[in-house]
Amino acid sequence: NVNLGKDLNVLARNGRVVVIGSRGTVEIDPRATMGRDASIIGMALQNASPHESQSVHAALVAGLGNGTLRPVIGKEIPLADAPRAHTEVMQPGAHGKIVLSVTGDKK
Repeated sequence: NVNLGKDLNVLARNGRVVVIGSRGTVEIDPRATMGRDASIIGMALQNASPHESQSVHAALVAGLGNGTLRPVIGKEIPLADAPRAHTEVMQPGAHGKIVLSVTGDKK
């Protein structure tokens, strides 16, 4: 939700922003959508059909694999510090994802 205003400024004509998850209210300038005939829609994955879920999963795997999707990683925290990671991700101003790292022998 913190990027929605920026997303609207780079949309193509007839573009669409799909909001999946949110951490609160967002204020936008509706003129950013009107000049481009753009739209903002919300999506909850639990409402998707099994076919839609499979399609979303395949697109995410492909995008991560070919580099078109690049998640923002804000911090990497050792798995042993998972409670701290949980606290940090819930704080205002958290930027990007927090990755819990697993180190050591995986045998």
